[in-house]
Amino acid sequence: MREETKRKVGNTGAALGASGGTEREKQAFSREEHCLLALLREALTGLLQETEDRSPGAFPEPFMGAFAADAADWERLVHMAERHGVLPLLYDVLAGREEVPSNPLRRTADSARQTVQQSYRLLFLCKYLMTGLERDSVHAVLLKGVGTAAYYPVPELRKAGDVDILLLCPGELSRAEETLSRLGCRRMQEQSALHHVAYQADGGIEVELHTMLAEPFDNERMNQYMRERLADCAGHVDMADVMGVSLPVLAGAWHAYELLLHMLQHFLRSGFGLKLLCDWVVFWNRETGTEEREQYQRLVTESRIKGFSDMVTLACCRYLGLPAERVAWMELSEDYAVEQFVSEILEAEEFGKSSANRMVTLRSGRLKDYVREFHHQMCLNFPGGSRCFLLWPLLWLITLLRFLRNNRKIRKTSGLAILKKAGQRGKMIEQIRLFE
Repeated sequence: MREETKRKVGNTGAALGASGGTEREKQAFSREEHCLLALLREALTGLLQETEDRSPGAFPEPFMGAFAADAADWERLVHMAERHGVLPLLYDVLAGREEVPSNPLRRTADSARQTVQQSYRLLFLCKYLMTGLERDSVHAVLLKGVGTAAYYPVPELRKAGDVDILLLCPGELSRAEETLSRLGCRRMQEQSALHHVAYQADGGIEVELHTMLAEPFDNERMNQYMRERLADCAGHVDMADVMGVSLPVLAGAWHAYELLLHMLQHFLRSGFGLKLLCDWVVFWNRETGTEEREQYQRLVTESRIKGFSDMVTLACCRYLGLPAERVAWMELSEDYAVEQFVSEILEAEEFGKSSANRMVTLRSGRLKDYVREFHHQMCLNFPGGSRCFLLWPLLWLITLLRFLRNNRKIRKTSGLAILKKAGQRGKMIEQIRLFE
């Protein structure tokens, strides 16, 4: 499906990305995890590990000797790739390799075929909806998913399940809802987010109308900054060629900023998997201009999330083949536990639902951070009532009772286990000095 590309690493930083890190780091992950990262490196960037040998059956290190032709190993690797939503991306790098047992290879091919079919369904649904919105003078762009797929070597293999539309003028929400209804979408009864309204199109595909770049954070300064930047997005729109179809997306630095906010939003909740890191690799593995670089640095610095940006980018350089020379201008700080961060991502899987204990991430293990997060959850659950501070005691009590009930009946875990996990994950937030 994709032309073979071979890029030689030109400096120490990129060599680190291609080799997978130090010997200490190589012992931190399982064989299947190392092999999955290696396969994704090749699928995303064409980087082979310390060898240019592409003869049938020749695996780059760490496959040689470390990953025997054991069907059970391959089954675990394929299962892990499925759980991270990246199995279709492996099709090109596994097809034709004699060492791959037939069943894992068949599962990879089936996943790729299904993803291609879904990609085209989403593509033409996006075109249909965006054309309808434009006709009704609703200013909007596509977020994530189909829009980001344009940066992949094979866009059709980037898995997506829904359509995310950002309204550049939130005041047009009612008109946008009328348009979606006229186009056959049904408003879903349960609306679980503050920053978007969920609809359902034919075939059960969810369509989300976003009125913010991300869900509100527990930092009002950051929320205000996002509201201000949304007004600027209208001047930074590109028409992207996605699988031969022209669709409106955020341009350059603004596209990257939205991807980063999306990752951060998930990271502060239950987490995210390798698929979002893959988006980051393919986005920055291209030529960028001075204006785009300066805009991006300004956005992450002013919103005080540069530490998170550095952590994500370092992880992509070290483990997923993003050439360091492509992002040298970011002036990345090395003072982060990148290995721990990648371990967290591997554990989280695609939607961060690998464990019932994964619910939130705290900024640290201090008492005030637990209190702040609890208050933030109350505000998310009661956006209207939380504006009146006189109601806070009652709303806190309801939030606590709901939390305890859901732990027992739905999550089947304890509040103590959730708080302990939140504190552990919060140590990484402490490092990057989020919002400080």
